Amino acid sequence: MGTRSFVNSVPATAHLPGLEGQALKLALPGTHALLLHQVMSVLLHVVRGVRFEAQIGVSSVALEALFREFDAWVNACEYDSQGVIVIRDAHGDPISKFEKEFEPIEIRALRNSLEVALLDLGQNEFFTITGFSLGEGKQLLDVLNAALLAPLHLDEPTDSVAH
Repeated sequence: MGTRSFVNSVPATAHLPGLEGQALKLALPGTHALLLHQVMSVLLHVVRGVRFEAQIGVSSVALEALFREFDAWVNACEYDSQGVIVIRDAHGDPISKFEKEFEPIEIRALRNSLEVALLDLGQNEFFTITGFSLGEGKQLLDVLNAALLAPLHLDEPTDSVAH
């Protein structure tokens, strides 16, 4: 694993401008939740040299707390006879989404975790370790980026104060 630092990484004590204390509800499809679970597991338990505060934006303890929430969700799913996860609850109903209110710093940590894994593992290792393609990872990265940008209302045109 390389030791890249990211410009948009934020120390755990910092706030995202305009989003202080604003929880954002995020409903992730089951496959996205599983991918984030895999990525956090790899960063926390397999890869050495991750600089959590510089690269991820939170401490390893904070990322571990996020991981435990995803891990509980994954553990509630069933597995088929081949050991493949079946995204269903104990009653056999599909668990279609992982829903939670996240602080913006948590979404940023999930986003940065995914970015670190995508960039450092590359296509073959990323697929081998997570079971997902880089394209699927990029799609989730777009979802997380949009979740961070939406509350800033960047899609609404405003007059520029520069003119």
